[in-house]
Amino acid sequence: MAEKLQTIKEIFRIISQMFGVLYPPEEAGAIASLIMEEYTGMGRSIQMIAGDTNLPQTTVKNIITASSKVAAGEPLQYVLGYTYFCGHRFNVNPAVLIPRPETEELTSIIIDENPGFSGTLTDYCTGSGCIAISLALAFPEASVNATDISSAAIETARLNAVNNRAEINFSVSNLLKSKKEEPESCDIIVSNPPYVRESEKSLMRANVLEHEPGLALFVPDDNPLLYYKKLAEISREILTQEGKIYIEINEALGEQTKALLSAEDFKNIRLIRDIRGKDRIVTAQRDGRKK
Repeated sequence: MAEKLQTIKEIFRIISQMFGVLYPPEEAGAIASLIMEEYTGMGRSIQMIAGDTNLPQTTVKNIITASSKVAAGEPLQYVLGYTYFCGHRFNVNPAVLIPRPETEELTSIIIDENPGFSGTLTDYCTGSGCIAISLALAFPEASVNATDISSAAIETARLNAVNNRAEINFSVSNLLKSKKEEPESCDIIVSNPPYVRESEKSLMRANVLEHEPGLALFVPDDNPLLYYKKLAEISREILTQEGKIYIEINEALGEQTKALLSAEDFKNIRLIRDIRGKDRIVTAQRDGRKK
């Protein structure tokens, strides 16, 4: 097939059709455009202007190979090996979740609400390191720590930190089993822990279930807040007086997550909706009067 494809316009049409089985037309076209840009260096507008331009067969072959993987269900970000988050480029692979726009919103809220922050910040369940690294770059005077249960995830996060020239203290740690988490004190805690209930798998796309790490996604139906309970416990131990916690949550468990923090004597608890109107972020502050 590669030998018959010549022009940008022809190739774009064919690969868009390849994605049509998995994605609606508009999304299929967007994915096709991104793959074309990756291997030609041309943005969508240039692709349209230069639609009748012939491409070298090597370039065509690379485009078709990548497109075949996406058409078979592999996430585009894994095929390309990277994605962008808060304006920074991050390597991604099946050891880490692909960063979502909702997580970008969480990170942006922290940046907006804490201008000039120079204290200690810890990111639990860091994955690719996208939150920790983006915050380290936004707060160059801060001390930033990041942990994850997966050594492969931490390896990816370390590489991302090096590539983005961010100073992070990384460690491999099981959040649920650790009796005491480092550091000994912290001013901000942030986390995007596993929160998808097992019963919600049927609502998810097959390419997520088949390719992204389940360890970073799922929690049991009978204990869906187990990570938040541990985070609340850790926060009470190490957050400084008036210290803050920011967490991404299951959209169906917003009120339960708020109630959990309220029971742990946090104050200024807020439930924030994401850009799609879903309950997605909870923030709270330690009550410095209580232990």
